[in-house]
Amino acid sequence: MLFHHLPGNLAAAGLLIFGSVGNVTNVFSLSKMVLAGYGICFGLLICCLEINLSFLRHPIASNFGFLYNPFLRMMFYLLMAMVTWTFETILGEISSIVLLTLAVFNTYVMCWYPGYRAALKEVADEEERILRGEMRREARRLTWRHVTRPWWVDDD
Repeated sequence: MLFHHLPGNLAAAGLLIFGSVGNVTNVFSLSKMVLAGYGICFGLLICCLEINLSFLRHPIASNFGFLYNPFLRMMFYLLMAMVTWTFETILGEISSIVLLTLAVFNTYVMCWYPGYRAALKEVADEEERILRGEMRREARRLTWRHVTRPWWVDDD
């Protein structure tokens, strides 16, 4: 159950980004354009948080540490929902409802399962180790193929 809300957070971030991109082009309302810019930034932040790569984990934790506190994260999701609600579009209203739902669900998960972040970090580190190993093997294979081919063959 714990890892089933990750796609929900990514989908909500995608809805937030798409709804915001649609409002960036609203040249008749400067306030909606500014809020759309914030929506894009907030959506990208949630995507980076949920992808959970090691090189992103430290900067996010040091600059946006409030996302690891259940109450403050809920407030952030409520802020994002209010931003999307002001777009006054169907996509904005849908993403606002999804963000409100996820605010409650994320708070529940983070309060009742305090070891959730540690388990998620462990899973992400293991996936990253596997990916690095596959990339290393592929690099060795390509290097070996390049070194062992005859000099007169030019297949670049």
